[in-house]
Amino acid sequence: MKINLDLLPQNKKNEIKKEKLFRAILHEEFLFIFPMLVLVIMLAGIYNLLRIQRSQDLASYELAQVQDQYQQLNKYDKDFKKINEATSLLLEIQAGHLHWFHVLERLSADVPVGIRVENLATKNYNVYLIGQARSRDGLLEFKAKLEQDDCFETVNVPLSNLVVKENVDFQMDFLVKQNCLRE
Repeated sequence: MKINLDLLPQNKKNEIKKEKLFRAILHEEFLFIFPMLVLVIMLAGIYNLLRIQRSQDLASYELAQVQDQYQQLNKYDKDFKKINEATSLLLEIQAGHLHWFHVLERLSADVPVGIRVENLATKNYNVYLIGQARSRDGLLEFKAKLEQDDCFETVNVPLSNLVVKENVDFQMDFLVKQNCLRE
């Protein structure tokens, strides 16, 4: 059997009781605050994860928009290349095109009365004429006009065409200058 002797004064007993009560309250407060603290830490972690996820989503969205714009620019670039190729081909064709209209206009202005051109053929820059002249003088006049024209050179009329004096069937060839065909 045990006997307890209480030799402590009353105020010391009250202090010990208060201290035990304080420790119990502190223990209960810690048990209440600790789960709250864990919950706050978990919420902060979730918030950071969501923030990182959102920034990654925004970055991927912006990257998708940039890629769409890049694809659209590539499409426009390909379209421009096709148009440029077609334009350069057209310019190349136009550069090689000979404008016979101006030459034929000048030729018709040089043909005097009494000369009839029955056939006209061209090869590169050479023109071959077959026709009929009323007189040899008219044919010589036609030759002289062609020689004086700035667009024509090396006018050839065979001597056999000049034998007959009237109703002369003639053949003639001459060279057209390149700058007259390129205008």
